[in-house]
Amino acid sequence: MTGINLYINGMATINFCGTAQERALQPEPDYKLYIPDAGMRRRMSRVIKMGISSALMALESSGSNNIDAIVTGTGWGCLADTEKFLISILDNNERMLNPASFIQSTSNTIGAQIALILSDNHYNNTFVHGGGSFEAAITDAYLLAMEGKERILAGGFDELTPTKENLFNRMGVWRKHIKGEGSSFFVLSPFEEERSVGKIVALDAAGGNVSNNEIIERSKELLESRGTSFRGVKAALCGRESLCSYFSDMKIETEYFKASCGEYPTSSAYGLWRGLSLLTNAKRGDKVLIINSYLNEASSIMIIEK
Repeated sequence: MTGINLYINGMATINFCGTAQERALQPEPDYKLYIPDAGMRRRMSRVIKMGISSALMALESSGSNNIDAIVTGTGWGCLADTEKFLISILDNNERMLNPASFIQSTSNTIGAQIALILSDNHYNNTFVHGGGSFEAAITDAYLLAMEGKERILAGGFDELTPTKENLFNRMGVWRKHIKGEGSSFFVLSPFEEERSVGKIVALDAAGGNVSNNEIIERSKELLESRGTSFRGVKAALCGRESLCSYFSDMKIETEYFKASCGEYPTSSAYGLWRGLSLLTNAKRGDKVLIINSYLNEASSIMIIEK
């Protein structure tokens, strides 16, 4: 997807990485500032509170709560509530079940809760495409912008529960990757505003296990489609650590962004937030290349520009 211009007029992220003990010690935002109803807050799982709060924080940074659409992406959905509901099925022999956990276990729960809090009746969609979920949400946001939508709230979120953590440990995933979870939201628009921090100018996504050489080649082609090359890149953010040395050798500022957010399906949303943060004090026209890979499931390349 080239030749796009999606301006980011507001953004926010909440992320945690490391072991369960390390994640528990990391500071969290004051959720009651964004979800003041204590009863509602108690009924929400961690990922729902993260998702709603980061979305409202992004809107706050944009200067307005007015939006024309909500688009979310998630690879794992609301795992804690899904587990709670499945356990209740077993414990109660499939009888007299409390529907609350089921209602809050669906992947579109966060998008729906944001709409309820904002009293928003516009387009609302959730993509559950594994490691390509956030990229699918951004693609949908671009199509909505092409149709005339002027303010689109888009984000990606995933949580890591003890059950998922143990399963991935048995599969050997954590031997190679840092544990992570988080939620990042952005206010997107086809128009530049005073608060714009940057824009997405190109996106390429691929499924399956893509080699480093293929990722480099696709990155080169994507940059050429924008009339530039690796020489025109201010920084490269890599979600695959083995790629960092390639860009470092070219004297490009390089960062392995998953050292800060960990591995989860929508970690590219954090990568976008991090890339935009690097552009805060950059010159107009400076570009950041964001390359992400989630296990052997999906890879993506994004170019953002000041």
